[in-house]
Amino acid sequence: MDKSKRRVLIIEDNEDIQQLYQYAFEESGYEVKISGNGLNGINDVVEYVPDVVLLDIMMPEMNGFEFLEALKNNTSLKVQIPIVVLSNLTQEHEKEKALQNGADLYLVKSDYEGLDLVEKINSFLKEYYEKNSKKTDEIEA
Repeated sequence: MDKSKRRVLIIEDNEDIQQLYQYAFEESGYEVKISGNGLNGINDVVEYVPDVVLLDIMMPEMNGFEFLEALKNNTSLKVQIPIVVLSNLTQEHEKEKALQNGADLYLVKSDYEGLDLVEKINSFLKEYYEKNSKKTDEIEA
């Protein structure tokens, strides 16, 4: 990631949570874009090309599961973008469904507050990009 600022796309319909996440990530040096539902989020992923997507599951117009499915089938996206689901759904089958459909990490919203979430995402991104750069090195070798 050679950009001076990491970019995060937050796909969340709750305005209070949007503001909380936006503040925490901007305070930590991120550039932030907000989408209020999965349908707008698909367009924003393609146009904004974030370094990470934070995705709610329960949203109007297109829920998080539908977003994951649509993103998987989107041929205009040229790079793989890590998806972190942030949901209050705590059932194991919901977590498994999200991970099987393309999410890279599943977190329960109530377990993280603003800056705790940023720290968790920073740690996740470090591991994610190290793992994927090793895969790229193996492919090129």
